[in-house]
Amino acid sequence: MSAALARALRRHWLLALLLLAGLALRIVVQLAYRPALLYIDSFRYLDDVGAFFPGGINPIGYELFLWPLLKIGGLTCVVVVQHLLGLGLGIGIYALLRRFGARTWLAAPAAAPVLLDAYQLQIEQNIMSDLLFQVLLLVAIYVLTWWGAPGPRLAALAGIVLAAAVVVRVVGVTLVVPAAAFVLLATGWRPREGWSRRLIAAGALVGGFAAGVFGYSLYHLTWTGSFGLGGSGGGALYGRAAAVAECENLDLTVEEKLVCPNEPLERRAANGIDFYIHFWNVQENVAKFLPVDMDVAAAQGSFTRKVLLHQSLDVLGGMAGDFLKGFAPTRTQTPGDVPLDRWQFQPVYPMFAPDWYVAEWAELYGDGTYSVDPALAGFLRAYQLGGGYTPGIVLGGALVVAALAVLGVGRARRSGLRAVCLLPAGLATTVLGTAAAMEFSWRYQLPGLILIPLAGALGVTALIARPESPRRVEECPRPSRARWTERRWRTTPRATATSR
Repeated sequence: MSAALARALRRHWLLALLLLAGLALRIVVQLAYRPALLYIDSFRYLDDVGAFFPGGINPIGYELFLWPLLKIGGLTCVVVVQHLLGLGLGIGIYALLRRFGARTWLAAPAAAPVLLDAYQLQIEQNIMSDLLFQVLLLVAIYVLTWWGAPGPRLAALAGIVLAAAVVVRVVGVTLVVPAAAFVLLATGWRPREGWSRRLIAAGALVGGFAAGVFGYSLYHLTWTGSFGLGGSGGGALYGRAAAVAECENLDLTVEEKLVCPNEPLERRAANGIDFYIHFWNVQENVAKFLPVDMDVAAAQGSFTRKVLLHQSLDVLGGMAGDFLKGFAPTRTQTPGDVPLDRWQFQPVYPMFAPDWYVAEWAELYGDGTYSVDPALAGFLRAYQLGGGYTPGIVLGGALVVAALAVLGVGRARRSGLRAVCLLPAGLATTVLGTAAAMEFSWRYQLPGLILIPLAGALGVTALIARPESPRRVEECPRPSRARWTERRWRTTPRATATSR
């Protein structure tokens, strides 16, 4: 065993060093902020644990994750498991890249962002759903790629995993589109039968996804009387529409005028989208003026649709600008953004609720105390502000490389990896674009730490050369009882012929 471990360490020494550094940083975070960090949304999750009521702003997927862990070891147990999952993400990225022939010097750095990025470490210490969402994204990629071009069973399973991601964070609702595109383009079927089988597999993926989302929507309907996934009233785009709407130039009804902010556009830009989603108290200010048969959410929804129709360029321009913010070289904040310091380590325990309320939750799921170690917190803050994060320009470059590979530039055309590059790149673009459509927050950029380095490393592997020590893929006999399970990549080391 020791000899095998020594050989593994010699072969994967760079990943081992990154894992050791990531583990050390996570231990420091765990000791610096006890028992966990509690953000605004944390209290919503904790308040609903055990009840699983779907009527809040967030779906219940993360609460299902929290419930057993809180029973076992309270808040400390939750963040310990989240940190271990963070390390597992790094290992998972590395293993998948090696599966597709990426060299060690390329696979290990691709795992570095999730292992060492301070913003990733901070969110893992938070009672927040982001880490679980990242895990489900990587699991979906594994299901779709590890055994070659997916057949209907694996595709349906991947669809269910993506539906579970939606139940954790609604922003994942658009991810079925790039996943289905990947299944349609994945190589490995016999040319004579290829497209029919791909269409069946893509249909299975969409069907699994739709079944999962529809099932949760029915659960939501049973509890709340409304069919949906949750979220703020008036729809996810109300805040963006409210920030740019030229109320006097739109043909608004009386009710819609009441939900259109009356501040100048400059003031609304400074307030930001987040203000109009969460803090502009429409319910208190205008609900009493609305007709009895029309609620605030309906007025916001119809108002948003009119803004999207008549000011589409203003809305789309804002979305594009927020999408590009994530690829800035440094972590910066523009007026109206969600405050950046919410995702930074602080020298004191960050309070987003009265101290007695925080103490109440610490008592319920701990020993009743919460604390910060000033020295360790100072070290973490210096590390984070001193460059301990992944520059956006690096992520942008990785995404461009993946796009070149997908387009078949150079050797990528014969690499057999174009569709594999498309999957993480497409998922990253879609999830970051969907988040930017609602509002910009540096927290919403975290899925990119998983998806974009993976896509970039696959792109480099496809562009520069054949995969390391490629094994020729021979045609294998079909299984007699499940003929459709045959799936192969053109060039995949250590690939297996079937997966049952």
